[in-house]
Amino acid sequence: MSVAVQRGSSRLAGAAGAPARRGAPLAGRLGALLIEGVQAASRVLLRCASGRGGDAAPRRRAGWLHAVGLLLAVMTMAAQAAPEQRIALVIGNGRYAGAALANPANDARAIGKALGEAGFKVTVLENAGIKDMNQAIREFGDALARGGGVGLFFFAGHGVQVKGRNYLIPVDSGVQREDEVPYASIDTNLVLDKMETAANRVNILILDACRNNPFARSLRAAGGGLVQMDAPAGTLIAFSTAPGSVASDGEGQNSVYTQFLLQAMRVPGARIEDVFKSVRTQVRQSTGGKQIPWENTALEGDFVFFPKAPEAVARQIGQPAPGQAPVIREIAAPQLKVGDSYRAQLIDLFSGSVVKTYTKRVVAADRHGWRFADGSEYDRSFNLLRETQDGKPTVEWQPARPNYAFPLTPGKAWRAAGVRTWEEGRSEVTVDFKAVRQERVLVPAGIFDTLRVEGTGGYKSTVGGASGSGTVTHRYWIAADSGLAVAYEYEETNWKGKLAKKQRTELLSFKPAGQ
Repeated sequence: MSVAVQRGSSRLAGAAGAPARRGAPLAGRLGALLIEGVQAASRVLLRCASGRGGDAAPRRRAGWLHAVGLLLAVMTMAAQAAPEQRIALVIGNGRYAGAALANPANDARAIGKALGEAGFKVTVLENAGIKDMNQAIREFGDALARGGGVGLFFFAGHGVQVKGRNYLIPVDSGVQREDEVPYASIDTNLVLDKMETAANRVNILILDACRNNPFARSLRAAGGGLVQMDAPAGTLIAFSTAPGSVASDGEGQNSVYTQFLLQAMRVPGARIEDVFKSVRTQVRQSTGGKQIPWENTALEGDFVFFPKAPEAVARQIGQPAPGQAPVIREIAAPQLKVGDSYRAQLIDLFSGSVVKTYTKRVVAADRHGWRFADGSEYDRSFNLLRETQDGKPTVEWQPARPNYAFPLTPGKAWRAAGVRTWEEGRSEVTVDFKAVRQERVLVPAGIFDTLRVEGTGGYKSTVGGASGSGTVTHRYWIAADSGLAVAYEYEETNWKGKLAKKQRTELLSFKPAGQ
């Protein structure tokens, strides 16, 4: 991973054209192989040229052909096995005079981190002026032209459209009149031109820049949001909202669009088209249809941010046939057996980072429920009864945490109430749940047809003699083929009413007993 974070600077990480770090050992082996092959071919060519291999013309021709064939074979092997270069320029501008945005710098850092983990050489600019943006884009284009492969440009901040062209606003633009925009901003076509000149296999332009136009009063022809752009061959252009619309900066640490992009791009093996489909669905639902992301693509090759891990295909559950999803009428409770196991990851939605990855394996089962290797116990509807550590209960629910009410049917509603106790205190929780609709979701374990279950409620807690209350929000995606929650989001406010937890859990893989 190679990530350089710049503030008011535009030096591109790895600008000398060195390969990404994760590919360096392989590149070194390929280089040695290529040198050996060239040396061997050169010896044959020298013998043919000097006549030491025999003076007969047929033998000389055979020697030349052998040498050329050897060179071509070695070069083909090197080209096929060499790691593909990935280069990204990420810019987050929020420190605008009189029109500040809270999240672009956070968005840029989070996207840069994720891209670095995906093998990109990344430059991140925060609150950049026009000089630094121009210099960074120039170096970005030069790096693409040297190495080919995959290029990605991400911008978060203010953007405007003027006379049918889109412009990205630097923090020092100082634009006051419409005719000043082309001279004090960055035309998005400049980035596309750099990509097109490099003739990469894949180019990706992501603009979370359709936020409210801060200059609308002074720019008569500047429309809301950005205008549609045509994607050159081999390019995908992604907007955080539809042409002519505006996007939300978000109430958390990231914009709504970036939050869901961070989740979707981390799914191993997810094709880039599926990544943005997932983002569009999540953003539309999260904003109640007020914000609908949009893409224009002319991609001709496949691309994934993270390759699919072998364990993720241990069991091909939840892989629907192409086309329209079957209508879900009822979902039965999970039917787990001793030895079944699944892996999941917990994501902090404030930062977009994976907090932990864990495995749960069934070690005991009876008519009352299941016990897992980590000591946790669940009833037959997969409601949590207790969690343990070193054989001692650390958390208990009475009755069982009643988040599930199988069989599930579309529109089913229920109220769940329980008391959670632990060593330091207790909490009374009440939540109203409803299976709101059918959705097809993408998680690391695959694509699933699910029922989306939403729950809202509150809690009253007592800890160390002090008491307080807050609110909770649950969102489950229950797979029709297994009854398992393949994705789960949880939000909680503290006693002061501030959002304190915002998490997402995703299924990574499921492994039946005996496999």
